[in-house]
Amino acid sequence: MAKPFRWNIAQREQLGGLIAGATETRSLNDMFLESLRSTAARILAHANRSDLAFIGRTPENLYDYLSGCFEGLRDTPRLHLIQYSLRNASAVDQLPEPALQGLFEYLTAEGLGPKAIATGSRPIALVDFVASGRTMEGLIRLMKLQAEREGQDWTAVQRRLRIIGLRVRTKNSPNTWRWQQHQDWLHFIPDAIIRNVSAPAAFLHYLGNDQPKVTASFHPGRWAEEEGAARRPNSDQQAALGFAAQLYDLGRTREERQNLAKRIARHRKMSQRATRRLVLRLRGG
Repeated sequence: MAKPFRWNIAQREQLGGLIAGATETRSLNDMFLESLRSTAARILAHANRSDLAFIGRTPENLYDYLSGCFEGLRDTPRLHLIQYSLRNASAVDQLPEPALQGLFEYLTAEGLGPKAIATGSRPIALVDFVASGRTMEGLIRLMKLQAEREGQDWTAVQRRLRIIGLRVRTKNSPNTWRWQQHQDWLHFIPDAIIRNVSAPAAFLHYLGNDQPKVTASFHPGRWAEEEGAARRPNSDQQAALGFAAQLYDLGRTREERQNLAKRIARHRKMSQRATRRLVLRLRGG
């Protein structure tokens, strides 16, 4: 099965000496942390009672941070990190069969198969940085294709989907460009709820373009690979791994959970029962 290898940060015995010294070279910047914390809080507020699937490599810091925040807590959203890279949605129809099968097996193994989504106890919110919307379009088209091939009712699947788009913060006005108003594929998911979370441009551009990543890009050329094995990370991956471990460890602290709870509580979605319950969990209640 095609499955990109990623070290499990929660199991430090897997890491050995890989992160030794890495944490000393990339300290946690207060401005970065506040952007990360605030963005995570808005995502959780909009997710309501949904589980979260972070798509691709851009939001992996959010995944590692929230994995630490939720570690050991009950009744919190389940977190998925879905390695996926396909920016050209029109390429879906030209993908070779082995690549399609590899991706479908991977999505199923990660809990994002059509049957798991349709019958799960919670909806699934797909979280990614959205520029033009083409990456999300490609993923939705592929998920629909998988459902059709497996004989699953796509209507039942898409009703359980949410999309949370990470967007560069701009001044809000009637003329603000909203990506979902310029798509010709949303008829595939007529019942899906779409929400946007704005964040500082420098923060999102750093996550998307400049920051070293723990894993290599999982593009169609790799979807048919056999399951990836652990390999010695290069220097950039090692730095990213050390940074991810710091975010996970930070999230596990009582102080940071209190900080995140405060940010969520400020959001207007605090009126939702699931959101209030999550804040209580983070506060230790």
